[in-house]
Amino acid sequence: MRYASALFDVVRDDGSARTQARADLAALATAVAEPAFAALVDNPRVSEEDKAAVLDRLAERAGAGGAVRRLVGVLAGHGRAALLGEIGAAYGRLADADEGRQRVTVTAAFDLPADLKTGVEGRLKALVGAKAEIRHRVDPQTLGGLVVQIGSKVFDHSIRNHLAQMRQAI
Repeated sequence: MRYASALFDVVRDDGSARTQARADLAALATAVAEPAFAALVDNPRVSEEDKAAVLDRLAERAGAGGAVRRLVGVLAGHGRAALLGEIGAAYGRLADADEGRQRVTVTAAFDLPADLKTGVEGRLKALVGAKAEIRHRVDPQTLGGLVVQIGSKVFDHSIRNHLAQMRQAI
C-alpha cells in the first residue's frame, strides 16, 4: 500500500520514530474503527474540512508523531481515513520485513503447557530465525494438533484438517 510505504520511507532511519509510527497507527486505526467515528467519516453532511479537523485532533490527543499526523492530514483530505487500519497493517509488515522479523501464529485446541510452548517456540525460531515473533492462540475447533502460520503460509496439522481430508477422500 502506497501510504504505508511512503510513511515507512519517511521514518525508516529513525528507530524511535519507526516504533512510534507503528503505535500511532494502531491507536488511530482502533479509534477510526469505532462505529461512531465511522458514522462521522461516512456522513456526507460533514464537510471534508471538519472531518480533517476531527482526525487532526484525534491524532494530536493520541500523541501521534509528525509523520503520522501529516499522513492523517493527507488521508482526511482525500476522504480515506477509513484506510488507517489497512495502512497500519501494511506498515507493520514493511517494518517487520526491514528488521528481519517474522510473525508466527501457533493455534491449538487448548492452552499449551509452558514446556510445550517453549519447545514449539524453540523449533520455530530455529526454522524461521531468532527474530520470530510468536503468538499463541486457542481455537477449540482445531480439536487437536497445531496450525502454524508463518507470514502468509499456513501449516495445518490439526485433527480438524485431517478429518476433513479423510471425509473428502471417502
